[in-house]
Amino acid sequence: MAGVRAYAFLFLFLASCFNPDDILPVHGALTSIDPLSGQTVRLLRDPIAVTSSDCSEAKPFKETAVGEAGNYSFDVFRAQAVKLSGQGIFCFRVETTFPSGSTVFSDILGLDSDTLLPAFPDWRANPQRTDGVLHFEPVAPLPTEETLAGSQLTHRAEWFTEDGGLAWRADDRVSGIDAMNALTVTRVPMPLDDYALEDFSGRVSLRAKVTTIEAEVGPFGGQVNTIEARSGQTLRLVGARVPISRGLACPSLGSPCPLTDGDLTSVDAGDNAFFKVTLTLATPVPLSAVVVRGAQTDALFMGVQLVSADGGVLPLVQKVLLPSMWNSGSPSFVRGPAGDGGFDFQPQSEQRFFTVALDAGVPISEVTVGFAGSVGRISEVSLFE
Repeated sequence: MAGVRAYAFLFLFLASCFNPDDILPVHGALTSIDPLSGQTVRLLRDPIAVTSSDCSEAKPFKETAVGEAGNYSFDVFRAQAVKLSGQGIFCFRVETTFPSGSTVFSDILGLDSDTLLPAFPDWRANPQRTDGVLHFEPVAPLPTEETLAGSQLTHRAEWFTEDGGLAWRADDRVSGIDAMNALTVTRVPMPLDDYALEDFSGRVSLRAKVTTIEAEVGPFGGQVNTIEARSGQTLRLVGARVPISRGLACPSLGSPCPLTDGDLTSVDAGDNAFFKVTLTLATPVPLSAVVVRGAQTDALFMGVQLVSADGGVLPLVQKVLLPSMWNSGSPSFVRGPAGDGGFDFQPQSEQRFFTVALDAGVPISEVTVGFAGSVGRISEVSLFE
């Protein structure tokens, strides 16, 4: 981390050469089908190092009310943007909440000039579920191949139960490797089938990240701005399918088994090199699906091994776990221990929620779910006839 701190020091040294009374405007606009006059926009501030990925710990700093046209502006002195004591620069977050319940924010990771943020939309997602797939209105037009270089858009759906458990998560933009070992980006439907619903009930909410990249200007390239929005419109869903695995034992993770209790509490999976869990059925039955929830892993493959009633081992059912683009631009740094002031490197892993369809054609007595990689935490594994 010495290089990071050295870079931060150099940045601060250069910044100290400027007038601390310079004004660095931050401005933008809101858009909505409803009147906007008087809506509050907040500016938050948090001291961070230049490598941090967001301003999630920012505190209220300033606020203003927009006019009839929805425009807003903040004046920030350079001395308010840079710690002249040599301890770092400030991270800023601009945020607002619309009367519809939609929220939008954008983080500024180092303010050093006039900053114009993209428009903040009052997103009406109108979520619906048809044939086991979530449908919604995107927060912005989907980029084409021609516009992808200057605009990136990812949506995320999250289904929380009434008691706050995360029952499902899906993204519509994922990455993978094609036959030529090149990175590919694909937009996929957001699945939420009857198996995923299980016997849970709650509301689906939708978030979106929109990144705009300006054309390159000068030696340092174009400005990159990202806004994150959450729609105020949600979708209530109620499941009615109890898995046959409810209450089954999994001795490797303790008793009673925390993965079959329907509680959705995330538990420590041991972070072993190749995680697996085995469930044994009291009465063999044909199986149609396995649902895995909250598996925090960076593995790209997982498999389901079935054992038939007569003890025969069936061919492995494999599934590719394509990584999400939701955090694709975030550096892998986290804040260090209290008082340290630095940052530690931490590999990124993702919470996986997915269904694996099965068609063994014979009664099954034992199921093993395994990952081609470590799993830090996991919340539930469900088996369905």
